[in-house]
Amino acid sequence: MLDYLATMYRDPLFGIAILVGIIVILVFADYGRNRYRAKKRQIALENFTKSYDGSALSDELVEFLHLAKNPIPPLLLLAKTYARAGDSAMAIKVYLSLLDTTRNPQEKIIILESLGITYFEAGFLQRAKNIFLEILKTYPRNTQILSYLMRTHESMGEYQAALDTLECLDELNAQEELELEQIKQYLHFMILSQNSLLPLEKKHKEIIALMRYSGQINRLVLEYLFTYARERFWEELVRFPTITFCLDILWRCAKDEVPFDKLQSRPDILQVFIAKGFYLGLESSLAQSQIFELEVLRVLLEHSAQKGGLSFEYRCHHCKNLFPFDSYRCPICAKMGEMDLVYKIIKHK
Repeated sequence: MLDYLATMYRDPLFGIAILVGIIVILVFADYGRNRYRAKKRQIALENFTKSYDGSALSDELVEFLHLAKNPIPPLLLLAKTYARAGDSAMAIKVYLSLLDTTRNPQEKIIILESLGITYFEAGFLQRAKNIFLEILKTYPRNTQILSYLMRTHESMGEYQAALDTLECLDELNAQEELELEQIKQYLHFMILSQNSLLPLEKKHKEIIALMRYSGQINRLVLEYLFTYARERFWEELVRFPTITFCLDILWRCAKDEVPFDKLQSRPDILQVFIAKGFYLGLESSLAQSQIFELEVLRVLLEHSAQKGGLSFEYRCHHCKNLFPFDSYRCPICAKMGEMDLVYKIIKHK
C-alpha cells in the first residue's frame, strides 16, 4: 500500500490533480466569500433605506406603484422632472416611495444616486453625504458620486475630506488634469485659511507662497489678505502687472486705508482712487486711465456736477452666467476657477 502511494506521489498527474483540487477549493471559497459580502452589502443597503421614511404620495401614484409591472423608470423620470422644476420636496417623496417598493439592489443604487443628488441640490448636505458614502461602500469607483461627495464635503466646510476624495478621483482619472489642479489649489487654500493652529505670520506666508506657485487663486488670496493682512495685500498687489481682475476689491477701500506713498510706482492703481476722488497728485497724462470706466468717472469728477460709481458682477468663465457675488465654483455649472469681473458705471446717489 505504501509502495502504491509512493508511486502515486511521484506520478506528475497526481501533482497536477492536487493543484487542480486546490484551485477549485480556492475558487469556491472566493465565490462563497463574494456571495457573503454581496449579501451583507444588500442587507446593509436594505437597513440604510429603511432609515428614510417616505412621506405619503397621492393615491394615484400609490395605485400606479402597485399595479404597474415596472413602475421604476417612469417614476424616476417623474421625480427628475419635479427636481428640475424646483419641487425638491415632491421629488424626494417619489424617490423614497420607490426605495420602499423595489427589492432589486441595482435599482436601489440608481434611486439612491438620484435621491442623494436631489438632497445635495436642495441643501440637505448631511443626508446627501450619508447616501453618497453608502453608495460608495458598494461601488467605490463610481466617479459621479465621488465628485458629488467631494462637493458635499466642500459645501460643509470639510476641506480635508474633500481633498481626500479628490485624490480618489485623481487616481481614477475622472477629471481633466487642469480642473483637478484648480480644485486642489482651492482646497489647499481653504485648509490653510481655516487652520487656527498656525501662527498668523506663518499662515500668511504659506498662503502667499501657494498663490505664487499656483497662479490660479490670485483673487481668493488677495481677498483674504485684504480682510486679514492689509499690509501684505498692498505688498502683493503691486507684484501684479494689471489690477483689472481685482478692481472691485480696490473700489471698497476707504480713503484713509490707501497707502498712497507706497503706490507712487503704480499709476494704474492710483487711477482707481483718482476716479473715486481720493487722490489728485498725478500729472494729467498719468492720471488718464486706460480703463474706459475709470476714465469716464475721472472726467465726470473734473468737469461735471454729476457723480458716478461702479457696480460689479461676476461672470462664469465656462457657462457665461452672471452673478452678484463672487464664487470660485460656479453655482450653475459647478465648474471651478476665478470668475471674470464685469463692471459698469452707475449714477452716484
